[in-house]
Amino acid sequence: MGYKGAWNKRDRLIEDFDKFYSLYKKLHRLHKKVREAQKSGKPEVVENRVKRYQEVYQEFRSLVDKKAWVDPKLWKRIRAMNESGDRKVVKTYSRSTTIISEFVGHTIAVHNGKTFVPVYITQEMVGHKLGEFAPTRTFKGHPEKSAKVVKKK
Repeated sequence: MGYKGAWNKRDRLIEDFDKFYSLYKKLHRLHKKVREAQKSGKPEVVENRVKRYQEVYQEFRSLVDKKAWVDPKLWKRIRAMNESGDRKVVKTYSRSTTIISEFVGHTIAVHNGKTFVPVYITQEMVGHKLGEFAPTRTFKGHPEKSAKVVKKK
C-alpha cells in the first residue's frame, strides 16, 4: 500500500533551489503589495496585483507540490555554511522542515515553543521532520499509586 503523508515525500526534493528561493521571495513581495493595495482602496489596482500574485503562486505550487518541504531560508543558510565549511548552530522556528542530506553534520536549534533545542543532524534523521526531535511537552513521570489511592478516599 505504501506510506501516506509527509513520509511518502521524503525522497522527493525540489531540484532547482535557486528558482525555488526566488519564487519564494517574489511571492512574499507580491503578498505585501496586495495588502498595501487593499489598504489604498483602489479596486483596479487590487485586482491587478491579486492576479499577478495568483500567477506566481501557481508557478510556486507547481514547483513545490508533492515534494518534501524545506524552509528556504534555513536551506540557504545551510548551503552557505557547507560552501564555507562553517559549523555554527542555526536557530529556526520551522519545525515542519524535512531533514535532507545537506543538513547532516550540522546542529540546528529548533524552537519548541519556549526555548531552542539543539539537534545534531545524523544520517538516520534524513526524511524526518525537525519538530520530531524537539519535544514540546516535558514528561515528569506518572504519579505513585499510593498517592492515587489516598486521593480517592
